[in-house]
Amino acid sequence: MALTRESGRVSIQLLKNKACLYTAVRCSSDKPFPWNYLWQPKKYSEKEHDKIAEKYNLHPKEYETNLPEKCLGDYPKLPMIGPAAKDPYYPYDIPIFRKNYHETLHANFEIMGEDRFSYGYKYRINPYVGSAIWLATIIILAGITYLVNPYPTVQIRMEKQFPKKGAVHYSFEPADS
Repeated sequence: MALTRESGRVSIQLLKNKACLYTAVRCSSDKPFPWNYLWQPKKYSEKEHDKIAEKYNLHPKEYETNLPEKCLGDYPKLPMIGPAAKDPYYPYDIPIFRKNYHETLHANFEIMGEDRFSYGYKYRINPYVGSAIWLATIIILAGITYLVNPYPTVQIRMEKQFPKKGAVHYSFEPADS
């Protein structure tokens, strides 16, 4: 009985909140379903090759499917060219991503941004060579530090203050004035 009363109270509070009410109505009344089902990849068939190429805004000669093991359906196999490798002076529709409207995106578009690895971009130094140079620098600096560590770098001005037997170093007695 208490559970029923509590669930009724919670449901009334949620219905009073207009944001929750509008969200519930909007999510439960999507008929037809949201638009993105139109662009989901479907099973590839040879006889509809030209129609599928047109769906992805590609010429039929450019359209090539991915391997079935990738589970991408009829989505096209596109070259790995990130936005950093594209022409920076071209007037793109979406300049942040260097992309035009209705341009087919690569299946791994989210990992090809300029803030991530830039596929197709020619680096001044090969990343593997750069990593090797960094590692060699760290190893050399650690070796120098290890070899030079036993030698003091400051001149000692006082003798080291080690505890000695018979000497009082600290006492809780008040000092005699």
